[in-house]
Amino acid sequence: MALQRFLFRVKDKQIEKEAITMVSSLDIEDVEIRRDETVKEAWLEDYEIGKTVYGLDEIEEYFESLVSA
Repeated sequence: MALQRFLFRVKDKQIEKEAITMVSSLDIEDVEIRRDETVKEAWLEDYEIGKTVYGLDEIEEYFESLVSA
C-alpha cells in the first residue's frame, strides 16, 4: 500500500476547511486530509521524515518552511 507523503488529521469540519485552504494556498498537493472526530486537535504526519506536528499554527509554519526551502 502506497502512503501519501503527508497525512493531515483534523477533528471537525471547520478545521478540515482551514486545512484545505492552507495546503491550497501553499500549492502543496501530496497531502491527504482526513477528518477524525476522535483526535483532540489537528496534527500532521510527514511519512518521509517520520515527523508529527500538532496544532494549526505549527503545521502552517512547518509547511511554509518546506515550500520556502
